[in-house]
Parts: sequence; structure tokens; C-alpha cells
Amino acid sequence: MKIDKNRTARPLRLNDKVLNKTLGAVIARLSQDDVQAIVLRHAEVEVARKIRQRWSAQAKSVAESSAPNARWSKEIAASADWASVADEALAYIRADQDQLDKEELLARANIFLCDKVIAALVDASGGASPASAYGPDGSRGNSPLQYLSAAGVSRASRRVDRANDAWSSAMESFAADARSRNSFAGTSGSVKLSQIDSCSPDSFEEWTARLLERDGCKVLRRRGGPNDQGADVIAITPCGLRVVLQCKFSTKVKHTVDPRFFHELNGTARQEHGADIVGLVTNRTASLAAQDFAAKHRIHFINRSVLERWATYGISWLPSDDQAAVGG
Repeated sequence: MKIDKNRTARPLRLNDKVLNKTLGAVIARLSQDDVQAIVLRHAEVEVARKIRQRWSAQAKSVAESSAPNARWSKEIAASADWASVADEALAYIRADQDQLDKEELLARANIFLCDKVIAALVDASGGASPASAYGPDGSRGNSPLQYLSAAGVSRASRRVDRANDAWSSAMESFAADARSRNSFAGTSGSVKLSQIDSCSPDSFEEWTARLLERDGCKVLRRRGGPNDQGADVIAITPCGLRVVLQCKFSTKVKHTVDPRFFHELNGTARQEHGADIVGLVTNRTASLAAQDFAAKHRIHFINRSVLERWATYGISWLPSDDQAAVGG
């Protein structure tokens, strides 16, 4: 059926004359309101199907962009070559995947909504729900709506290409960093975590002082004592900032650091020692509550993983001049 310029319904011309006559008689009995309702219903269904196709394409695009996350996560966790940049790389992956998960949730919700709309429209006109006719990729048999428009396909393709380019660039950067840091790990300036774990509390403080010197700092105090007021190591950075560190060594590396040490350091480092940069160095970890307290009070927590990166791979935790000036 088609509508002419006078909004009059006219049947399609078919080869079968009898069928033409019968179809024409049926259409002739339709009121203009009936014709309008049929046309609008058809348009609504087609629009809903088209929208569903677009959201299906978006879901497929998100899935394609998510695929590298699992692959890279597995490779980074399994390869020692990535150890020096594992934290940054995995954080990048998690942030990207979190965003992709939100996009996928939105796409799936809209696909579900389109299915409900299509089912309601088709059911209202006496047909069956077409939702089951769609495949996982959003295709629908031989329908002309099986594919997105050329513009839609192009947009989806560009998005996937951008995601792949971003991944290639980011991973190449991480790989280059890993190669550079692994090269440092083979020099005499590198200190393995196993060496640190086998030392004593006093020599742990000495190792901390040496690492600060390796970063270009001038060490004023190399070891704490009974009345050190929480300051075991004190140094001056190349730009003149005062660093105050408390050192907590243990042979039980899986044990967490007592939160009271963070509280003590917060009460003395700046007030008593004039610190610009405050930190607690340990070969252990700390509870999330203790880490939150440290972050809130601008205390750098040089835990086991940060210590390894600092000692073994030469990645200093010291903030830049600008960051230190604002308590970064």
C-alpha cells in the first residue's frame, strides 16, 4: 500500500488482476484514520527495529574493545618482564574496562527496551513478538534492516579502530618502560627485594637512606633512635625540600603495618621536624583504613610493591617539585 500526495491510500499494483481487485476493495473500505494508524504503526516498528540495530552494533563494538583487556591482563600477570610496570598497566586496564562495562550495560538496557517496544507494537497489531528473530549480533534474517546504515557502520568501525590504536599506543609505552626499568634492574644500583627482606631493621633504615642518595638527596639522618619522634631517616631533595621517613621492617612481610605509626608520623613529621614530604617505608602492606588515613593526611605510603619498584627498578616515589609544593 502507498499514500499519494493527496494522502489517499492506493494499493500496490500486482500482476494478479483478481488479487489487485480484492486488495483494492479492502483498502477502499479503510477510513483515512485507519490508513494513518496503519502507516504510523508500521513506522514505529521500523524505527524501534532500527534503534535496536544501532544499540546492538554498539554492544558488539564494546565487546571488541573489551577483548584486549582480558588478553593483556593475563599476559601482564604471567610475565616477569612486566613486573616493573604491572601496577600502572593493570590500573589502565581496570579504568578502561570499568568504562566499557558501563557502556555495555547502557547498550543492553536499550536493546531490552527496544525489544519491549517492538513486542508491544507488533502484539497490538495482531502479530507475534519479533524479539526471538534477532541473533546475538542484532541481525534479523533477510530483513532490509539486517545491517546498519553505511554511516552507522562507519561510526562503529572508527570507534573500534580508535580503541585499538589507543591500546597499541598505551601498551607500546608500557612495554618501553618495562624494558627500560628491567635494564636498570641489571645494574649495580639496583637492590632486589630479597636483599631487603633478609636485612635487619637497622640496615633497612640504611638501605632507605642509600636509595634517597641514589635519587640525588642529601641525607641528614640515616637511622632513628629512642627519641626520634617518628623520624628514622631525614633528607633534603635536590630542590631543597625536607623529607622525613619512618621505616617499618619485618620478617613477616604478609603482616600489615600498625595504623598507629601513621598517626604518630602525622603528629610529628611536619610539626616537629619541619617536613615538606612525609612518608612511611615498609616491606609490608597496610590496611585500607590506614592507607586512606595516609592519603588524607598527605603521607606517602612506600609499601612492598612501591619499595620494589623504587629499589629494584629505579622508579622514585618522590613527588615532583610542583606536587611537593602543594603536598602531592
